[in-house]
Amino acid sequence: MAGYRIILVPHDFSGHSAAALDTARDLAKRLGSELHVMHVILPPMVAYIPPVVPAAGLPEELRAAAERSLAEVVESLDFPAARVEIHVATHSGIAGAIVEAAKKVGADLIVMGTHGRSGLAHAFLGSVTERTLRRAPCPVLTVRAEEAA
Repeated sequence: MAGYRIILVPHDFSGHSAAALDTARDLAKRLGSELHVMHVILPPMVAYIPPVVPAAGLPEELRAAAERSLAEVVESLDFPAARVEIHVATHSGIAGAIVEAAKKVGADLIVMGTHGRSGLAHAFLGSVTERTLRRAPCPVLTVRAEEAA
């Protein structure tokens, strides 16, 4: 475990993400690691077949709002601010954004929440966690919120 210097935590403001962030914080405290907390904004799609991403791109207001929200989440942690970085990514796929961020920051571990869907819900919605696990450049620790277990 001593090799986990940089821990990446994707956060979607759900209870599962909060539980993952708490777990990552506890690990980072014990190991002296840095935390990199990220949120992925999917670009708005125009409802055409195939979907079209507007040429104007992502409004800066969405990015700023996500950064402020992540900053509030991070401020509530009992963790040194100097060892936390916030990232907001725009990507056509959440798992792809997580994998790219892990490579970019040199993450040694990804700690992420999972909704634990199964059956038809999993078949229709897919699993960001599963796609991340398959493509991640480092180990992935998944966490479910207690109330969802």
